[in-house]
Amino acid sequence: MSTVYEKLQIFRLSGEFAHWRKWFTTTSALTFSFPPRTAIIGLVGAVLGIQRDDVPIKFPADQTRIAVSPLVAIEKSRLAENWRQTPPQISAGKFRYVKMHENFQSNMEVIRRPCYRIFFWHEDTRLLDELKRRLQQKRYVYTPYLGILGFLAKIEWEGEDTAHESLKSEAEICTVLPLDEESAKHARLKGTSSYVREERIPNEVFPGRQFSYLHLAYVPRDANMISVQAEKEVLSVFELKERKWCGMFLEQNSIESKKP
Repeated sequence: MSTVYEKLQIFRLSGEFAHWRKWFTTTSALTFSFPPRTAIIGLVGAVLGIQRDDVPIKFPADQTRIAVSPLVAIEKSRLAENWRQTPPQISAGKFRYVKMHENFQSNMEVIRRPCYRIFFWHEDTRLLDELKRRLQQKRYVYTPYLGILGFLAKIEWEGEDTAHESLKSEAEICTVLPLDEESAKHARLKGTSSYVREERIPNEVFPGRQFSYLHLAYVPRDANMISVQAEKEVLSVFELKERKWCGMFLEQNSIESKKP
């Protein structure tokens, strides 16, 4: 049985740098190799002018379908950041410049010259029409960025299509390969291409900053197609009507049932 998603919006996301911090890193921040679903809905929310606290309510996983396709090789490097130990403190009504002169440096991992194709669908067709209009006209309510405020995002609307999704046991997809704990046991990658394996990726945010996580995702290191095969039909694969691309949505068969 096939599920149809009409008015699927397709746009290109690029910039000079990107950083989507891995949840377990602190001073030496590492980045995911692709924008997680939580980052995509935040970016779409910025384009549409949705307040940050309302984004989880407006874009729940059961009302959206999002996929990410790397268009260039994933190239990571590190940028040095300078930090001060503490801000000025007030003691007995007086400023104390404690440790203000003691700076330290940390390295932040970034993706250089990132470029991704984003597939976005929402069950609200009026929202999709508004998103399409704003992307075409480049009229964003808030400035979109790639993970960090200083890393500005360039967005190019590419078109609109219809996606047909069904279960398969074998596919060649152009997107990131998301797997939940069960499907990961059955899926096998084919071919000789190299991949980045990302684990425990924030996939849905709930009010109060609670998260559910994507169990596992494979990202093609050189922006190649991913050939995947499973022992049974556990892969939810979508095919576009006009462009003949195949991929997998981040929402389908990928969200852990437990919140952290």
